[in-house]
Amino acid sequence: MKHKLIIGAVSAAVILGGAVAAGAAKNDLPKVEMQTNSQKTITHDEAIKIALSKAVGQVESVELENGNGKQFFEVDIKGKTKDVEVRIDAQTGKVLSVKADADDSDDFEKGASVIQKNYLSVQKAIEIAQKEVNGKVIEIKLDEDDNKMIYEIELKTSKGEAELELDAVTGKVLDIEYDHADDDNDK
Repeated sequence: MKHKLIIGAVSAAVILGGAVAAGAAKNDLPKVEMQTNSQKTITHDEAIKIALSKAVGQVESVELENGNGKQFFEVDIKGKTKDVEVRIDAQTGKVLSVKADADDSDDFEKGASVIQKNYLSVQKAIEIAQKEVNGKVIEIKLDEDDNKMIYEIELKTSKGEAELELDAVTGKVLDIEYDHADDDNDK
C-alpha cells in the first residue's frame, strides 16, 4: 500500500512538473518585447510637427514615454491662453490624445515670455545637443533658471545618459553631465 502511495505521489509530481514546463515554454512575452524594441520610431522633429498641427504655441518639452506596452511622445505646448499636451504614437505618428489646460502661470512667467520671444526652436536645440553629445534625445524641456531661459536636454548615449543645459536664446552649451554605467564624469 505504501508502495502505491509513493508511486502515485511521484506520478503526480512528474505530471505537474511537465504541465508547468509546457506553460513556461509557451510564454511569448520576451519575443513580443523584443519586437516592440526593434520597431522604428518617428523622430522628435516629426512628433513636434504633428503636435503643432493640433495646437498653436511654443513647444516647451518633448518626451519619449512608455505606457501600456507602447512608446509615445508627449509634447507640451504653451499657448497664449492655454497649455496643451499632445500624445503621439512613437511608431505610427498617430495622435493619441490632445489635452488642454488653462494657462495658470504667474505674472513673472507671463512677463518673461513677452520680453523674450526669440528662443531657439526645439529642432535647433536638438541639433546643437546631438552635435555636442553623440546620442539620441529622449527628453527636451524649456525652463527658467536664474532669470534665464534654458533648454534642459536628456540624451541616451552608447555609454549611458547625458544631461545638457543650453541657453535658449544664444544656443551656448551651459553644462553637460554624463551618467555612464561604469562611472560619473562631468565636463
